[in-house]
Amino acid sequence: MSAEPVLRRGLLALALAACLSWACDDGDPVVEEDILARLSAIPGLTVREEALDAQFPASARFFVMEFEQPADHTRPDGPRFRQRMTLLHVSSDRPMVLYAGGYFVSLQASRREPTQLLDANQLSLEHRFFGPSRPSPADWSLLTIKQSADDFHRVVQAFKPLYPRKWISTGASKGGETMVFFRRFYPDDVDGTVAYVAPLARYDDARFVAFQESVGTAECRERLKAFQRAALGRREAMLALMETRAREQALSFTHLGLERAFEHALIEHFFYFWQYDSLSRCDTVPPATASDAALMDELDGRVGLAFFADADVDAYGPYYYQAAAELGFPRPFESHLADLLRFPGTDVPATYLPQGVTATFVEHAMPDIQDWVSREGERLMFVYGGQDPWTAAAVELGGARESALYTVPAGNHGARISQLPVAERNEAQALLRQWAGAESRASGLQSQSWRLEPEGEEFGPRPPGSRQR
Repeated sequence: MSAEPVLRRGLLALALAACLSWACDDGDPVVEEDILARLSAIPGLTVREEALDAQFPASARFFVMEFEQPADHTRPDGPRFRQRMTLLHVSSDRPMVLYAGGYFVSLQASRREPTQLLDANQLSLEHRFFGPSRPSPADWSLLTIKQSADDFHRVVQAFKPLYPRKWISTGASKGGETMVFFRRFYPDDVDGTVAYVAPLARYDDARFVAFQESVGTAECRERLKAFQRAALGRREAMLALMETRAREQALSFTHLGLERAFEHALIEHFFYFWQYDSLSRCDTVPPATASDAALMDELDGRVGLAFFADADVDAYGPYYYQAAAELGFPRPFESHLADLLRFPGTDVPATYLPQGVTATFVEHAMPDIQDWVSREGERLMFVYGGQDPWTAAAVELGGARESALYTVPAGNHGARISQLPVAERNEAQALLRQWAGAESRASGLQSQSWRLEPEGEEFGPRPPGSRQR
């Protein structure tokens, strides 16, 4: 028997139970029952409760879960896999924030910015094919934005009977664009979306080159380029230092090769600086006259050699496939290094694909998303950093209704609502509360007993390479 009818019957039973034990009118308070029992009743869901430390209120609860999903949603009776997720439960009478990082899911409890602003519950999802959330055997043709949206849709269907208040989806970078993709295919599943630093790139996207040629100041750009050229000009000495660090850190570079990994790290150093740092710190980049060790310390410290080693290249293989198949990617910013490169034009997703896997780029995928935003988008909020290279591919609002796009002046890839100028910050928070039906609630980061996330933690672990989200 297909699992889908069983799921639907289970959801109907949950909805009926909810209306028997709660007040089904949105305006009435919800009477709490045991949330673990309700979660355990969801068909296809396995759940375990984890302890929360003292920084969370005693009433909060945290669950690590796996949800059974079809590998191919067009064949619901076919092979299945288990998608990993977590739930930070506050109250069924609070809004729900649906969060995706676009990669893995952290098994540690935390709150994204919209979760904090709304004092909401938070359901965090791992993207298909990342970590253990992968069908076996892996059919890479099923790693598409539509199949991912179908995953999220089934999750929302399963959890909405337990959380009947408003739902807000959010994510940053790849997670942000993933939530926009979800809205494109299922526009009514949530009541609003906050997408941080979310690009809509093209294949070999030249807009990123133009952005990097003008970002910051000419003096800082020249300092960064001088660093790159100095390191590439001392190739043999730098490779010797890199080999030593590889041994010390137990890193292997079979996929890229040590020398190509070195070149790619140097090419991406320029992108990385603007993605994660700021103009005011340009003088922390060593000058061209610095020692070999100082140059290597800068490269490894800012970019990270490990991000180009086999373990991380393998772990992020699903991202490289998506970039090569649908998401698009920046053109490498390397023309100023052309006379020093031995592997020009290779710092692209196709170079990083898992062994034996090929990808054909779908030209219409991202234009379709942009067209939907411009023509049919509703209750969408985008937040970008003014000096973040990914802003070169910012979404265009067009005719999107009840939507907004904000840019943090001089902001980087950690841009968030709290960094906006006061007037825009207040406007964005008011819009978010309106979507969440929380106009009468206290505004701002209101629950002082909750920990506020440190800068940067909002967006999860940094993926390998600057041109990955």
